[in-house]
Amino acid sequence: MKINVFSSGSAGNSTLIEIADKKILVDAGISKKMIEENLNKKGLSINDISMLFITHEHEDHIRSLQALIKYDNITIFLTKGTYDYIFNSYKVKNANLLKKLEERLTQGTIKILSKIGDNSIFYKSFEIDNLKIDVLPTFHDASESVGFIFHENDKKIVYITDTGYVHQSLYELISNADAYILESNHDPEILMHSNRPYNLKIRILSNHGHLSNEDSMVTLAHVMGNKTKLVMHAHISQECNLGQIVEMTRKKVLDEYAIDTEGIDFVVLNPYPSKEYEV
Repeated sequence: MKINVFSSGSAGNSTLIEIADKKILVDAGISKKMIEENLNKKGLSINDISMLFITHEHEDHIRSLQALIKYDNITIFLTKGTYDYIFNSYKVKNANLLKKLEERLTQGTIKILSKIGDNSIFYKSFEIDNLKIDVLPTFHDASESVGFIFHENDKKIVYITDTGYVHQSLYELISNADAYILESNHDPEILMHSNRPYNLKIRILSNHGHLSNEDSMVTLAHVMGNKTKLVMHAHISQECNLGQIVEMTRKKVLDEYAIDTEGIDFVVLNPYPSKEYEV
């Protein structure tokens, strides 16, 4: 299982995960050109991508959806809330995209992620060949945002960004992953002293905002296990966080929980990382 984070943060989010012969994009929040450039560095092209998983409808996660939807080799997975929001927001702006959305939904190359019940926050898992995917509810100011777990045999990658908190009922499901791509968005003190509007500060700090450094590290303390070899701190605010503070907070929290971090590679993601990681 290989991970290439093409971009992480409010400027745009997109990650390539390679599992066996499958090339998977999680989010497409950067330009098609940037996606192509990153793929070309690996000797790949957009034609090699078989799946696109969309976490939610904010622009920094779907910027190049309009371009990628033209590639019929890519099956797109998203929640009904995300689909409906995108569909309705483009009713006036882009009739061609609207038509393509309807067409691909009918063809089955857009897949709606389904819940286990009408009143449940939890989703059905599903399998594609040797790949199992769990869909995780996240808590963000979006229509129906989610995260994912990608399984291959006994290995798993957990991907969670854009959430105000991680529900404790998910701890067992996400525990002892080989790799975590987990939001560590902001330091609350820096955020509150920033020049951002007060209502935006409150939105970020809310249960439907973004995960703070402290909350991210507490989540890790509860879920990391002896299989965990890679932790990627993602969606870091360039205005309201610093890599050094992410690392200091991690050390403080994990020391408090007496977590042994030997053998774990911790990566503080900058907006445009380039290194490939393998688990």
